[in-house]
Amino acid sequence: MIDVDIVGQLIPNPITMFTQLCSTLVLFLLMRKYLWKSVKEFLAARGAKMQEDLTAGEQARLAAETDRAEAAAQLKNAGSKSEEIVAAAVKEAASRKEEILADAAHEAEQVKSKAREQMAAEREAMYSDMQKEMVEVAMAAAGKLLAKESGEDLDRQAIDAFVKEATDGE
Repeated sequence: MIDVDIVGQLIPNPITMFTQLCSTLVLFLLMRKYLWKSVKEFLAARGAKMQEDLTAGEQARLAAETDRAEAAAQLKNAGSKSEEIVAAAVKEAASRKEEILADAAHEAEQVKSKAREQMAAEREAMYSDMQKEMVEVAMAAAGKLLAKESGEDLDRQAIDAFVKEATDGE
């Protein structure tokens, strides 16, 4: 079997323990004499930096709130301006609509007037054509009845005069 001294392993050696305590004390004193001031300065600088960062963060938060309030005011102003623009556009569209309708009515009246004039001209042309046809028919009838070729001009003039008198009487 293995022979292990458990009690010797559990209780430390007093000389080793004393040596370790002395070396720890020496290290503590050396650190206190040479490093303690720089460590305190480092920790103080670190604390100041943290405080500065906290102050900058608070200022940034306040600036962000101010910017947000300005943006909200600008948004409200933009909303009212957009309403004004829309109202102006609606008013302009209404006036443009009235102009277009007036132009269309004027144009329609011109088309009607032109159509009336054209109809009157066609009616006059039709009456003139009818007169000529009536003269031709009357001449043909007179020519067959009289069977003379020599008095044709005289007959034509007489019939033209008769037709004119008949149309003027209407």
